[in-house]
Amino acid sequence: MSKQVSDNLAVSSFYLWFLLHGTQTGIAMLNFPGKIILGAERDAWVSILITGASIHLIVWMIFYVLNHSENGDIISLHRQLFGKWLGNVLTLGFYGYTLLFISTEIRSYVEVLHVWVFQWSPSWELTIIILLTSIYIVAGGFRVITGICFWCVIIPSIMLITLYFPLKYAHWMNFLPLLTHDAADYTKSAPRAVPLVLGAEFLLLYYPYIKNNKKAQKWAHLAASHTTALYLFFACVVFTYFNIEELKHTIWPTLIISKIIRIPFFERFDYLYVFNWFPIILPRICVALWGGTQILRKTVNLKARPALWLTSILLFVVVAQLKGSMTIDRFDALLSVSGTILLYGYIPLLVIWVSIIRMFKTERIGNE
Repeated sequence: MSKQVSDNLAVSSFYLWFLLHGTQTGIAMLNFPGKIILGAERDAWVSILITGASIHLIVWMIFYVLNHSENGDIISLHRQLFGKWLGNVLTLGFYGYTLLFISTEIRSYVEVLHVWVFQWSPSWELTIIILLTSIYIVAGGFRVITGICFWCVIIPSIMLITLYFPLKYAHWMNFLPLLTHDAADYTKSAPRAVPLVLGAEFLLLYYPYIKNNKKAQKWAHLAASHTTALYLFFACVVFTYFNIEELKHTIWPTLIISKIIRIPFFERFDYLYVFNWFPIILPRICVALWGGTQILRKTVNLKARPALWLTSILLFVVVAQLKGSMTIDRFDALLSVSGTILLYGYIPLLVIWVSIIRMFKTERIGNE
């Protein structure tokens, strides 16, 4: 069977760069420097490089297993490897992960809006606005989502210019002495960088929508490199502005830095930073929401619109239950653990299982 949908539904392989990178960058960029310093401290930038390098291996694994899937996605691969019933159960487990992924992103951003801008607005109102925007985009189809990913990567990138202001106050001595930590310290720090690369796993769902997908792997690796470089740059800027002790007590260091930016015609530049993060998180939400809709369509035979609205209603219910920073932190930790298991546990297991099946098929053909 074909591993690519018809051309009028698919997008050029070049856009895989923006699809994958767009789903990897999100709300975690606001607070990750304060998390990854555990263990490696000022050398935590090495942990970003380690995690970034590992995601290239995961991308290769994803392409490997999908190239041996009948329809080119994880849904058909599950049925192919485990049968229809168990395969659908495993796919619905991925659907649960999708709900966790989106609800964490939405609730974390709503918390930022609460603290910085809309102190008196109930979280459910902000959640509805985000969800309705995402529903409108996802209802347009995968090509519309791809266009949103493209522009939501390009336009916010202009804000990188503003990091010139905090760099004027950089304390480069904060990095010294270099590389003084041992492997155990990096082992503590690197897992905390895993949430930075979550999002690549949704390639398991939209792979058939990429034209010439077997030759598109270079764009996926370019996207992973782009993500690693972006987080490394932000980490270096934050590390030069804050020392380790300050970072331990700073929740959103990236936003704190924006408060020092002064432009004559713009009094509160940090507000612009807060609102700029909406187009940054939008690709993550839209791609994951589309993925959840596809899972319901192909496992429980729901039509696209009912599946989209059912997923959105479930998301609203979940997000509405997340109250208080401690609950949000626990949910974020749950996503980190789930994503780590999926990327570094389940996907390698699929590679092993697919390889074993291929080996037995080759031997059987050889015997015949």
